[in-house]
Amino acid sequence: MKIRRWTIATAIAMLATSALTACGGSDSPKKSGGPEKTNIKIGLLPIPDAAAVYLGVSKGYFKAEGLNVTPTILTNGSETISRVMSGGVDFAYSAYIPIVQAASAGVKVKVVTDGYQGRSNLYPIVTLPNSPVHNAAQLKGKKIGVINTKGFPSLLTFAALKNAGVTPNQVHLVEIQYPNMQAALQNHSIDAAFMTEPYYSQSEAKFGARMVVDTMSGPTANLPSGGYIASQKFAKQNPKTVAAFNAAMAKAKVAASDRNQVGQILPTYVKGLSPQTAQTITIDTYPGSLSKTRLQRVADLMTELGVLKQHYDVSGML
Repeated sequence: MKIRRWTIATAIAMLATSALTACGGSDSPKKSGGPEKTNIKIGLLPIPDAAAVYLGVSKGYFKAEGLNVTPTILTNGSETISRVMSGGVDFAYSAYIPIVQAASAGVKVKVVTDGYQGRSNLYPIVTLPNSPVHNAAQLKGKKIGVINTKGFPSLLTFAALKNAGVTPNQVHLVEIQYPNMQAALQNHSIDAAFMTEPYYSQSEAKFGARMVVDTMSGPTANLPSGGYIASQKFAKQNPKTVAAFNAAMAKAKVAASDRNQVGQILPTYVKGLSPQTAQTITIDTYPGSLSKTRLQRVADLMTELGVLKQHYDVSGML
């Protein structure tokens, strides 16, 4: 199948919604020179990528910068963009694929800081232990569960399949939320599942889920995973709020470099994750700086795989 593309109509609709919706509720009185908006909502997914935000909240880093943060759990990268553009949340974490798709379609979204850096074994495609599928080539004709059929998981899946000589139209992607992947595999609704932590480790322990493809290898090795976004309008109107957010996130990312601290915070927002499993799952890094070169690599891969019709320069979204 082909990845569904963001259309200009989608972009216009999102922008219209943004214009009609307020960017948040009332704020507490601001100190002179402090953030323009002090009460902020951050849209997040219940995955390790979001650990830095939760550490920042628990350690008081946002408070120290004059921000009162409300984490808001969302479903996938596409929703994070629509919620940011409508003012439903002020900042959000999203995989870079839907961000680039939206920006290339004219959506005025801005990446304010890097979020998560992928590495080997972080995003595996897994099957049941008795599955006849043992490699990427054998996924031809199979149903593969992904959290978003037009996002980061689908891009990594198609890149891995391409290396094995399988084209996108030779597999069927099925959109399933991460918490439901285990059940979908076990009831044979899908043949394989694109997973991330902690869901892979949970599935491995629960029923022996087996990795058949490491999607973060070859051309996708060390590919940037996702970052934090705001609407360009919000960033322009609230530069001190954005600066405060980035200052708090810088401290939070340093804290997230401590594997033990990440393991301790994960069970507080990932349902069903035990403290023991949280300390053993694969965790990647939380980059301290935003790199145009690294983000451009994502856009170029999207062009190569046909997700984008033409080259897109990411400078306009930074």
